[in-house]
Amino acid sequence: MGKLARGPIGVGVIYATQERHNSDMRILLAPNAFKGSLGAREVAELAGAQLASQFPGSRFITVPIADGGDGTVEVLLAVGFLQVSASTVDALMRANSSRMAVQGSTAVIELAEICGLADVQDLAPRPWDTSSFGVGLAAQAAIAQGAKHLLIALGGSASIDGGLGLLAGLGYQLLDANGDEVPPTASGLMRVSSIGSSVNQDLIDGCSWTLLVDVDSPATGPSGAAHVFGPQKGLSDAECFQVDAAMSRWCRVVAQHSGRFTVGELEQLPGAGAAGGFAVAASGVIGAQIESGAEAIARLTDLSSAVDDADAVVIGEGRLDEQTLAGKGPAFVASIAKAAGKPVYALAGSSTLTAKQCALLGIRAESDVVTLVEVAGSLEAALGDPRTWLGKAVEVLGQRLQASGL
Repeated sequence: MGKLARGPIGVGVIYATQERHNSDMRILLAPNAFKGSLGAREVAELAGAQLASQFPGSRFITVPIADGGDGTVEVLLAVGFLQVSASTVDALMRANSSRMAVQGSTAVIELAEICGLADVQDLAPRPWDTSSFGVGLAAQAAIAQGAKHLLIALGGSASIDGGLGLLAGLGYQLLDANGDEVPPTASGLMRVSSIGSSVNQDLIDGCSWTLLVDVDSPATGPSGAAHVFGPQKGLSDAECFQVDAAMSRWCRVVAQHSGRFTVGELEQLPGAGAAGGFAVAASGVIGAQIESGAEAIARLTDLSSAVDDADAVVIGEGRLDEQTLAGKGPAFVASIAKAAGKPVYALAGSSTLTAKQCALLGIRAESDVVTLVEVAGSLEAALGDPRTWLGKAVEVLGQRLQASGL
């Protein structure tokens, strides 16, 4: 069995064996989560341990990745960030505790850990009542513990509140036309007409804020927060139009309050539609920058150095398809590997990639993509026992790595 050794921050876990050979392989395992079944860290560590036992003398470095949504904190904890807990509330304002990943004065907050869809998936949809308030509380807790650089991973949110919850959690007043406070929810979004001050303004201004996104949807319009993401949160078609109109009015309120953007700029800001329009408040009021989650996670984990040190790179995701090519985490990892001239292999739950699409990712042949469905015989079987079938898929991947002559 492989000997497990932990590398420095950004390297992840190195699996190797006691024996060394002149023909050692150095393989980087950088999978994303297999959504709904296996986390990125779990996939990387299972694959690394098994391949190390298959190939004495070789080295398998695990750097699990994320797009900046679900699983971001877990990925950063896997490469040496410290876990810090904060008392927050979930999407329905119920008390809970959530994790942050901290390194020095940088704190990474994952919205899905605090107020994600998982909080409400077993309940009747309540899109008008969900809030991002808990994220504001988590940010306050991070600042109180010394954080100066806050990164908020968006994605998997249950709310569509335009970031009202964030502002309320940070102490801002949100008022209607009569000067009464509105709830920090989609129902409040329908009525909010002005933003009051926050008692925490100096602390807020003393930090840098970055939003990690995996979509470039604008705040409003046909491809905006309401129309694209509203249905998954429980909005009807008619309600999506109502919320879209309210989001447009909210953009006007924010633009008039801060002057950072014009109304049109804020409505069409790429990424502002993520997490229910969260960036309308975060960028428009607080000044948060928006960054590709995949690029940020790659930087935080020093992925480029790991690629440079590898002979080949293994990417992974629950489903590899045309959407994978649109800037998702696996595609970003593959682009780094391709630029460095390193061959790319893939593990996936399932895949519809064509030979041409594989080539765009630096994957030399369709056979260099190994799926759980392929080895299990069906999607149902693969989903029934994903850990076992991942092990079988890794075994097949190992055979193809060996046949490649690396």
